[in-house]
Amino acid sequence: MHFKVIRLNYKIIASLLIVIISLTTISAYSNVVKANEPEGIKLPIIMYHSVLKSKKSKYIVTPEQLENDLKYIKEEGYTTITMTDLIEYVYKDKPLPEKPIMITFDDGYYNNLTYAAPLLKKYDMKAVISIVGKYTDDFTRTNEANVNYGHLRWEDINLLINEGTIEFQNHSYNLHSTSGKRKGSMKKKGESLEEYTKLLKEDIMKLQEEFNENTNYTPNTFTYPFGAVSKDSVESIKELGFKASLSVSDKVNYITKDQDSLYLLKRFNRSGTKSTESFFKKIE
Repeated sequence: MHFKVIRLNYKIIASLLIVIISLTTISAYSNVVKANEPEGIKLPIIMYHSVLKSKKSKYIVTPEQLENDLKYIKEEGYTTITMTDLIEYVYKDKPLPEKPIMITFDDGYYNNLTYAAPLLKKYDMKAVISIVGKYTDDFTRTNEANVNYGHLRWEDINLLINEGTIEFQNHSYNLHSTSGKRKGSMKKKGESLEEYTKLLKEDIMKLQEEFNENTNYTPNTFTYPFGAVSKDSVESIKELGFKASLSVSDKVNYITKDQDSLYLLKRFNRSGTKSTESFFKKIE
């Protein structure tokens, strides 16, 4: 009888040891997973360019594709935010929605006004458009409003600002080019730091001044042309007063209260060659 009790106790002890080992393993695994999870608020940013009925390409979507994207965003419970919303979260502790997402358009195409703005209003969403200053000046001067190749004029920008759906940002005055051995706002080979920072200041601040003159609004974010970044530009952008910057990289952002988390934000290029479902698989 005494022998049976001892055997029974051994079984109980063995069972308890198995439970303890299992719980320890689960706890250790959970800690590893938690340690590998990025900190901060998850923020996917989508980068669009042109919206045209006539064709699709790596940088062109149709109005139908854009509307399908907006439907998907709404159905999945996302809430669109602007750069100002994001900056105020970091600097002023303004709360962000539970599942934020950002919609951006680069280059300031006129068709953003024709097709994108009405769809954004229809679905009660916000977006960010980053314009190239020279393009806006050129089309303001000729007063040409062409859906296929035109760019937003200052009167169009004021209209969109007043409607409250679109926020505008700085995409350089005239650095959206690959000529002269410079890609976008990158530093050229052999260019001194002094020459480079002078170039950045003169070009980027020219557009800041034109925004003030034409709209009474000042962009708070610099959007790198082509997403081309030189390491020497990062501090210069901060010194010029920008609270954030947008680059190009197919990754999700994780925003913390660290102000540096607002710079070189990553974005997913929305190619018109993909369906809504296949595109959004990348950001989920």
